[in-house]
Amino acid sequence: MPDFPDVASGFPVMLDLSGRRVLVVGGGEAAEAKCRLLAASGACIMVVDAAPAHEMETLAQSGAIALMRRAVLPGDFDGVRLCYVALDDAEAAAEVVALARVCGVLVNAVDRPALCDFATPAIVRRGPITIAIATGATAPALARNLRARIEAAVPAGFGALAAFCGAWRERVAAAVTDRLDRRRFWDEILDGEPADAMLRGDATAATGAMQAALAAGRPRSRLGKATLVGAGPGDVRLLTLAAVGALQRADVILYDKLVGPGVLELARRDAARIDVGKRCGRHAMSQAAISALLLRHVRAGLHVVRLKGGDPFVFGRGGEELQALQEAGCAVEVIPGVTAALAAAAAMGIPLTHRGVARSLHFITAHASNGTLPPHNWPALVQAGGTLAIYMGARTLAATAAALVSAGLPAATPCVAVTNASLAGERRVFASIVDIADRMLEADGPTLVLVGDVVACAARSARTVEASRAA
Repeated sequence: MPDFPDVASGFPVMLDLSGRRVLVVGGGEAAEAKCRLLAASGACIMVVDAAPAHEMETLAQSGAIALMRRAVLPGDFDGVRLCYVALDDAEAAAEVVALARVCGVLVNAVDRPALCDFATPAIVRRGPITIAIATGATAPALARNLRARIEAAVPAGFGALAAFCGAWRERVAAAVTDRLDRRRFWDEILDGEPADAMLRGDATAATGAMQAALAAGRPRSRLGKATLVGAGPGDVRLLTLAAVGALQRADVILYDKLVGPGVLELARRDAARIDVGKRCGRHAMSQAAISALLLRHVRAGLHVVRLKGGDPFVFGRGGEELQALQEAGCAVEVIPGVTAALAAAAAMGIPLTHRGVARSLHFITAHASNGTLPPHNWPALVQAGGTLAIYMGARTLAATAAALVSAGLPAATPCVAVTNASLAGERRVFASIVDIADRMLEADGPTLVLVGDVVACAARSARTVEASRAA
């Protein structure tokens, strides 16, 4: 697979063009498209072309543009904020671009990235809301595809909601003077009845709800809260919507090493991020210290997100943090996450329970607090005859396998060890229970082991995928 370079997409800004001059050089279809796009900006659009197309003449007659039926001149750039060059002739386009730059005007040559000082993104508009999508001039078709997805995902009512919020902004600022309180107030508004009412088109109900919320939200004591959030096994696509919402509202985020790349990028830009990394026995901070840090920030009136790999309550010690917060009288919420066993099994086509094969599922850990294998009731686990999902099993894999076989598990029982489940570097090792430890190399990342007859379904799933690709 070829390497793909990181491409800088430029620094995004929203430029006010109201009443400002924008020059479009060219009179064909591409130039017309730029004129129609610019029309919504309030710019004064001047078009220069010696032989403009009929559509451009129509725009001129409507008064949307000022049309000069001649070649471009240096004086045309006087007072111009931006310039678009939409010429078929590459040499002619380069000459106009050079002239624009000499005159100190930012220029965009349509479909000629090397000649562009700026790029025009794909745009979604919802009233005063503008959403821009750029791909660094590498994939315009992808930008259009994303625009279509966003158009479908963001209802038209968001434009009215934005205007509603703008109308109330000064009143809210006067009543709720503390910046942090004000930010939380708006978070509650956008999650509550005022926003819901506007999105369903009931402005009267929205106004009433806003008045009530503002009366209740006048300067009050700042109360902190904690949210224990499951970040899933790593793939950012497996985050829940509730998890994303919590990240976007957090003042402080305490995160684990097991949190996947890209997850923190969904947080507010001004949120404090604190690495409390705990991984494979290499603890940057003790559990007691983490709980104390949680309490300190909550008591300071902040919304603290404790971001944990997988699910907070599946070998994540979330119960200890919940208990500490509850005993201190702090408000706390728990948002579950996709645990590694579910993600790994789904990716491989392994049903963790399966009629006639596995009627139970057991989650166990193979790593005690002292680093040894915990004293599970191995015979009971074997007699249950279901699927075993073994967490933190890399270091004690040989001992785990020996304990299971000694308890009566058939030596041929299939299993799979999955390292870095759901991430790009995921590694899978299939073997029988007696061979898995020898087949497993040094694990570079969290490792999950699935044991049971359902693991054989992975091979059948792979054959089905290959057959569908060949068809």
